[in-house]
Amino acid sequence: MPPARIRRAAPALAAFTAVCCAMTATAQQAPAPVAPKAAAFDTVSIKLNNSGQNGGAWGVSQNNYRAKNTALARVILQAYSGQLAQSLDSLKGAPSWVTSEPYDITAKADDATADSWKGLRQAQQVAIAAPLLRAMLEDRCKLVVHKVPTEVQGYALVLGKRPLKLADAQADEPLPKGRYVPFEGGWMMVLPDPNADVRPVNGFRKVTMTELLQFMGTGATPIVDQTGLKGTYDFDLPRVDTTQPPNADGSPAPPQPRLDVAHMYDWQSVGLEMKPIKVPAFDIVIDHIERPSAN
Repeated sequence: MPPARIRRAAPALAAFTAVCCAMTATAQQAPAPVAPKAAAFDTVSIKLNNSGQNGGAWGVSQNNYRAKNTALARVILQAYSGQLAQSLDSLKGAPSWVTSEPYDITAKADDATADSWKGLRQAQQVAIAAPLLRAMLEDRCKLVVHKVPTEVQGYALVLGKRPLKLADAQADEPLPKGRYVPFEGGWMMVLPDPNADVRPVNGFRKVTMTELLQFMGTGATPIVDQTGLKGTYDFDLPRVDTTQPPNADGSPAPPQPRLDVAHMYDWQSVGLEMKPIKVPAFDIVIDHIERPSAN
């Protein structure tokens, strides 16, 4: 290149270099991006319950998470499993007070979170609330946990040996007379009077197998769908009648043990079966926990 051209290009080169240096300086001075605030309840109240009553309850109500007369173990399991109910056997390393001392908890969520809970089943609401529960426990109880993979006893819903008795549901079909409980996209008929001279039956309408097992599953007994059925169905599922006749002396028969979901219903009557299987799961191990700090 002739010398004259070099002299003319020098100012442009200097300007370009200055711009690059300015851009570099600006980039170096720019503040680091701020991490989004962790999800948390707006307000939290945790108090020891001294009523001496038995039994507790926990779950989402409107824009609140509430637990009454409930051991923190139950709340911890919900927070780290995202499930409505899970066996206490899956909580390891907990001090005795975690499973024995009852607490009353009221935790209020913001409006956006409360709106996301509307119209969902309790189990789905708890799954959404789980991160907020974790933040609450880590803040108020200084809770630290880790998870260990394991297996638990569960069931696989499979096609049975008898003919399948599930009717394909029609989108515009009216529901027969009766009282129904809505869940997911379908309906379950309320049980008849157990004292009536009929076999107790749950009538399911417009449900998929996924919806059915989400309704049946509690977390304590996991169920896996292995039917291969992809439709939406109507069917009546009889419950197993465990009523025992009175004793010979006329006294009432002792109450029967509570059946799990695999034995509570006559699955074979609709052409299905519950097969025992091992289901992948995890234990929640407590590394550190303190009693809740004061409100």
